[in-house]
Formats: sequence, structure tokens, C-alpha cells
Amino acid sequence: MSHNSQILDDIALRVKEIVNAETAVVALAESEGEIVHYAAAAGKHAEWVLNKKGAAATSGLCGTAFQSNQPVLVCRTEGDHRVRQDHAKALGIDTALAVPLYHEGKLLGALMAWNRNDGSLFDEEAERVLAAYAFEATPLVYQYQVEIQ
Repeated sequence: MSHNSQILDDIALRVKEIVNAETAVVALAESEGEIVHYAAAAGKHAEWVLNKKGAAATSGLCGTAFQSNQPVLVCRTEGDHRVRQDHAKALGIDTALAVPLYHEGKLLGALMAWNRNDGSLFDEEAERVLAAYAFEATPLVYQYQVEIQ
């Protein structure tokens, strides 16, 4: 594992810890936000999501975060159009949260959390905590992207 990817892995672990998530993901925006690259993940569904890439427009929660320029809180995923229902059902994701990462107006990616370890729903407090951490993590993600170019 390279030092560079360790930075993203550490961010995913921290996200998992601070919002008590079953799964946490660091998604990178590629091709000006057209592509989502799930570059790091920690927790229950980490292996399923890690290193997958796809169109942001059809990615669900992450694409919504990319477009919204603000945190996306989905207390209950069932029937919510902001979440890919096929993935939510297949993975048992009942609640989710995403915060986009911007550096000097440029979209870098997003932090995502799926389900809470205690079974509770994500709420405004979890959104606030993740948004505050996103502010800390953004320079690290920016530095990672600069180093891999």
C-alpha cells in the first residue's frame, strides 16, 4: 500500500469512527465530476465498493452530493430518489450521508457513510460532524490528487 492511498484509507476510517458508520467511503471526482471513483472504504461493505468507478449521474448519493455542493442527508433510504434503490436494497443500506469536498471551487469528491453501527438513523448532528470533518479532510484529499497526477 502506498503512502498516498494510506491517506485516503485513514480518512475513511475516521469517517466511520466519527459518525459511527457501518461503512465509510472516500469517493473521488474524476473527469470534472462526471465519474465517481470509490478510492477508499472502511467497514462492512468496503470490499464491495472499493475501486469501483461509474458515472456520477447514475451513482445515486455520491452524484447527488457532487451536484448539490452541500451535504446530503438521507435519514431513510427506502424510496428516496437520491439513493440507488438497487444498491440500498442489496446491501441493506437504511440510512446514508454524503458530504462533497471542494477545494478553491473545484470538486474533489465526497465522503459517504452508510448505516450506523447501533442501527439508528443519520441525523442533522451526524451531518454537522461529517461536514466539519470534510473541512479538515479536503486539504488531504487535494494533496493526494496532486501527488498522483
